[in-house]
Order: sequence, then structure tokens, then C-alpha cells
Amino acid sequence: MKRLFIEPLDVFMFRSERPFIARESHIAKLGLILPQTFEGAIKSKIFSDFCLQKNYSLSDFQRKKRKNETVDDIEKSLNELRKIVEEKIKNDSMLKRMLEIVGYTPLNLKSRFNVLGVFFSKKEKEYFPVPNDIVKENKKNGDIVKVKFLEELKVLISPKYSKVKPIDGYIDLKGLKKYLYGGVPEIKEKPYTKEIRVGIKLDKVKKQTIEGHLYAAEFLRLLENWGFVLWYNGDIDDFVKDCDLIRLGGEGRGAIFRKIEDINIEDELDLKGIIKKINEDGKFKLYLAAPSYFGGYKPDEKVLENKLEIKDLKMVACLPGKPIYVGGYDFAKNLEKSLRRWVNAGAVYYYKFKGKIKEDIDIPIRILNNNIDMRCAFIGRW
Repeated sequence: MKRLFIEPLDVFMFRSERPFIARESHIAKLGLILPQTFEGAIKSKIFSDFCLQKNYSLSDFQRKKRKNETVDDIEKSLNELRKIVEEKIKNDSMLKRMLEIVGYTPLNLKSRFNVLGVFFSKKEKEYFPVPNDIVKENKKNGDIVKVKFLEELKVLISPKYSKVKPIDGYIDLKGLKKYLYGGVPEIKEKPYTKEIRVGIKLDKVKKQTIEGHLYAAEFLRLLENWGFVLWYNGDIDDFVKDCDLIRLGGEGRGAIFRKIEDINIEDELDLKGIIKKINEDGKFKLYLAAPSYFGGYKPDEKVLENKLEIKDLKMVACLPGKPIYVGGYDFAKNLEKSLRRWVNAGAVYYYKFKGKIKEDIDIPIRILNNNIDMRCAFIGRW
């Protein structure tokens, strides 16, 4: 697995999906840390550096937006943009390569670069979200336990305690391996603190403060020696340096990103051993290490069945957790993306199946198409 390390230079703001208006909300809440946020930051870096090098203007590749435009107006302006960009591509072969890396929707060019997962990291070691079936006794210093599925009642319950609560923490790679083998991993505390900073809206012309627009914003500050590790696919070597600066999150805070040594996840997790046990059991659980979109609360069983090359796949229980909402912005089309309901990282699904899962399956499991965006999932015993 290819990896990048992101080292923050200051605090970060990852905006919430909630609309924020200073006069009405007063507090700008932190949002989720998504692979798409980091992917977008790196693509922006590739795109802007390429345009600077080739003396292109960024606006040359963006649709011109008009007031009160209709659907026909949008399509007409997109056609104009396509003609302009296609003409540039004829005279610049590297331009098409770059657009294929970052993705360019007006020409239906899908991105060849995807961030599959973003994880907190200390000294280049990843820490993963705690799975939803690992819970804590609902008291101070309570025990950490794994919920169990009762075949007779078809329910998931805690084996020891009547009252349990979710865990706000992370597990390392060794803990992930133990979890996928059916054990209870050691939990690490969250490696960041929240900071509240105060601001006030300014008049764009007069540069004066506007009465009633005082607000507070939540920022995230990582502890010392912590950063983010990105897992990604795609060949970006021709377009990025080994070490460079990017702007990340709300307000475009600075960060250093650099390439680090690839990781062999199959060996680290003893994939063959886990799959052998799963095939003996005839059942497995699917753990999402990154937020995923299914158009609902669970993966399509037929698609997952084909991916794993098994038969009669049936979900018997799940812990998807609270849904999240993810939107975005299409720079080229100059349009907002629809807000969609996603399943957050940590979700767990319990399955039974027939057949044998092949031992050389790609890990993490990923399915990216028009209807599913599952970038980083693992299978384990239950």
C-alpha cells in the first residue's frame, strides 16, 4: 500500500456539513476527517502547480457561472468549456495525463488517484477508528468488551454488562490484527485537542467589522509528534515532489506532506491466516476503516458477494452507527455536489456465507463505482 505522511504546521479546521452563518450560528463546529478532504487538497496542489508551470490560468478549466442560470444555461456553458479544454489537450499531452490523475468531470475523466483512508499517525504508525462492536462498561474506568451475536434471539448484546457505551479512541495495527482474529484490542486515547478561536465578520469593501457577527470556531490541534498517514492508489510521482506544502481544510491551513515507505498490509495482518479461519467458520464481519457510501446503511450484498467470490451471502446483524452527511464542490463544473448520507468509519456488519474466500484478495477491500464508495474495509472473525 502506498502511503503519504501529512505533518500539520498549525491547527486545522475540518468544516461540518451544517451551514454556518455568523449572525445565526455563532459557533462553527468541527466536521469529520474524510479521505476526500485530503484527496481534494493533494489534487488541488497537483492542478495548481501544473497550471503555474505551464502558464495556464485556473479559470481556463472552470465553467463560467452566471446569475439565475437555468439547466440549459449550465449545459451550454459546459459545452463551451469542453471545447476549450479539448483544444488545449491537442497541443499538450501532459495536460491530459494530469487531468486523468485529478479527474475532470466535464470530459468524464475519472480520477486515477484516490485516497483510500486517512488515519492519525505517530512516527508513521497508523491508528484506526475503534469498531462499533467494541464497547465500554458505562462507568468510569469500565471494562472494554466485544459485543456478541446471539443466534437464538438474532441480536447483538454485551456478554457481561447491561449498560455499555461507545469508545472514543483508536487502535493500532497490532490491535487491528487482534480484532480481526476475534479478540479485544487495546484502546489508545485520541491524539488531539480542540481549540476555540474567536473571530468577527468583516465588510468585504470597507474592511470594517460588522455588528452582531462575532463568532467562535472549533479547531483541531494534534499532540506532539502526531500527524496523518494517507493510504492511496494511483501514480502521482510525475506531478508531486517527495516533500512539499499543501493547504488543508477550512481556511487552507498549511501542512507538509511527504512520501513514506509502502506497507505490506497482508503480512502485517496475517491475511491468509484470518481468511483460513473465516472459511472454516463460514461467517465473517466487515469493518469499515473509512466512511463509506452505499445509498443506505449497508453494502449491496450481491456486489460484496461478487467481490469476495462467494455464494449465498447474508447479513445477520450490523452496527452502522450514526449516519454522516457528505457534500462537496465540483471545481470544473462550478457546482455544489449533493449532500448524501454516508456510513461513518467504525461500522461493523456480520455475515454468513457459503464457499471459500480467496486468500489473495486485495486488502483493504474497496469498491468504487457510481453507486458505492467503500474505500477501506477489512474482514475478520466473529
